[in-house]
Amino acid sequence: MRRRLLGLALLAGLGWSATSESAEIPADCQAQAPWGAPQWSGTEPHLTPLGRRAYVALHDDVKLVPDFVSWSLTAEHALGCLPRKDSFAPDPDLLPGHRAELADYKGHSGIYDRGYFAPNSDFEWDARVLRESFYLSNMSPQASHLNQWEWEMLEEATRSWALTRGPLVVMDGPIWKDPVETIGADEVGIPAAYWKVIVDGSGQVAAFIMQNQPTAKGDLTPHAVSVAQVEQAAGVALPLPANTDRGSVSAVWPVDLYALQKRKHVTCHIR
Repeated sequence: MRRRLLGLALLAGLGWSATSESAEIPADCQAQAPWGAPQWSGTEPHLTPLGRRAYVALHDDVKLVPDFVSWSLTAEHALGCLPRKDSFAPDPDLLPGHRAELADYKGHSGIYDRGYFAPNSDFEWDARVLRESFYLSNMSPQASHLNQWEWEMLEEATRSWALTRGPLVVMDGPIWKDPVETIGADEVGIPAAYWKVIVDGSGQVAAFIMQNQPTAKGDLTPHAVSVAQVEQAAGVALPLPANTDRGSVSAVWPVDLYALQKRKHVTCHIR
């Protein structure tokens, strides 16, 4: 950790930016984060804003995973038809030594996956944005049987809500606890938990927290929390509409995965 912080200081002296002040959303990504960037309640981590065509990430340059990711999700985008083509890659906009590498995840199969923050299935409507979702700057070491089970359920539910309640703004990020465990030679941080907050087309908000541990796929209700609980756990003030009720726990919105699958099959001509 000390080694990486010293490296950041050296790179800053060479003109490379990793701000410890308030992070900003790149101007061309305002549609992906319409209410701006979060504000950290303590010392803000060293962050690099990464503006993509379809999502924006604030990359933690010490833990080497994003601390905040935000994107818009429409019904059209939820029904994208491009096939998945795994193309995991280190982020070309981050310097070696200050980004996760493919080698960092090797040897952890079945324990930790390269878990998405902005999931690739939300971006199957365009080849470029789909490819950008595979950057390791959009991932963290996520318990395999969270990534493939309950976190996947939440991602599928979100696409279902894009059909019935959209367009949505989706944001998520990690929750950290000291000491931070790591994997790989680059010491990629392993989050203790994850949060996700979804704002629907009418401005209503749903919030969830899931621990980074194997969790059976099923009912999302046990993971529903208030925005205030997310903010307290993550140590941030989230960017949300001015009238957002941050103190109440919303009932989980109805999920119809069958309707989502049926619409997808019709749209993509799947037999």
